[in-house]
Amino acid sequence: MKKNVLKKLMCAVLAAACVATAVVPAMADNVVTAEATTKKVTSAYKYHIDGYDKKGYPASYSKASFYKDLNSLPAVKMGKTTINVPAVTSSVKSVSKEKGEPRYESFVKFKAPKTGKYVFTLDNLQGTDDKSLKCLSEGIYKPVKEGKKYKLEYLYPDAVGNYGDLYENNYLAKFRTIFDNYKAEHPEYADAIDETYNDESEYVSKHPVNKDKFTTRLKKGQTYVFVIDNRGMAEPCKPYLDDFGSDHQSCLSGGNYLKAYSFDMNIEYKK
Repeated sequence: MKKNVLKKLMCAVLAAACVATAVVPAMADNVVTAEATTKKVTSAYKYHIDGYDKKGYPASYSKASFYKDLNSLPAVKMGKTTINVPAVTSSVKSVSKEKGEPRYESFVKFKAPKTGKYVFTLDNLQGTDDKSLKCLSEGIYKPVKEGKKYKLEYLYPDAVGNYGDLYENNYLAKFRTIFDNYKAEHPEYADAIDETYNDESEYVSKHPVNKDKFTTRLKKGQTYVFVIDNRGMAEPCKPYLDDFGSDHQSCLSGGNYLKAYSFDMNIEYKK
């Protein structure tokens, strides 16, 4: 009899333990919803749904070609996602056919679960190159049909809020370090280097730094594409005149950021 009582007691304890462990995730879900789960997405450069022709104009593609790429894109969902952009290697092809004007772009897609307003927040931009800086240029597009072909259409007119560049974390501090090192190597450029730094500091101070937040209206079931390009790199260079006939010299050049980098994207539905 004692064995039966002990057996029942053990069962009761195990049952209570099972209930307790079952309750913990439920309570956690109430605090941190499944939509807000952080995950990582690695984007790639093998897609050309936003390519450019030889004159630099956006190209359009056949339905089969366009949707082959669209369906292959890595997807992001509601909540926070870390977007990882790989380094540009020798095997990566430019999306532009312009001679001497390479453009490298990466893509992720988002399918709106409801019709309404969505708030997008981009922050925590982290570069991996210690000799240059990353200013993220990105845009949200939707697939559209143009005649018999398909392309991506920019949604800028529908966005409300800051929709500009996102600066790498600690941009100005890193900028100062890079330019101080450059000045140590090229003391003959000291005046132009300091002038460039002061101009850049003044410009950056007038723009949101480390966070890009905007709201836009999306349609239920529609797939949208984020086009993330590698333009916006800043690195020291030999001084040059900014404008023809100007005596203002700059030691700042742009181009393509060829190293890997990452940033966080958070998507929220605005009720």
